[in-house]
Amino acid sequence: MNDFFNYNFYEREKMAFGNVTSTSHTMKIIDTEKKISVLIVEDDLLIQKIHKVMMTKFGTEVQLAANGKEAIDLFLSGASFDLILIDLEMPIMDGIEATKQLRSMGVTSMIVGVTSRNQDSDIQVFMKSGLNACYVKPLNIEKVSAVLNELKSN
Repeated sequence: MNDFFNYNFYEREKMAFGNVTSTSHTMKIIDTEKKISVLIVEDDLLIQKIHKVMMTKFGTEVQLAANGKEAIDLFLSGASFDLILIDLEMPIMDGIEATKQLRSMGVTSMIVGVTSRNQDSDIQVFMKSGLNACYVKPLNIEKVSAVLNELKSN
């Protein structure tokens, strides 16, 4: 069994997902027996869609939540995820509060913050809530590949 599989992204994906300089971009991701489960916690419907499509193309199972409270409620109902992508600014419960609550509940999933803010001070406050990593949105192919490879190496 091959340890890696190649995923080709063609011209239309390049336009949607960021700067790719070649006509076809090949990403390598560690092959897994079990699909990675991802919770995308994001209130912006366009960003939700972009991140869901990208994660699905990498072979993950995706569930959506529109705010931090929905994410907390999913875990309280018994759901679990390998990876949580969480926005900083959302109505009802923001990413900082949701991440703090998830960690206090004993959630050990990889939690990656996604924010439109690019100031170091904002990112540091978000990181201190219990994130494993934080990226400026929208995510692109390289960031998603790095996150998934990091998740599989742990």
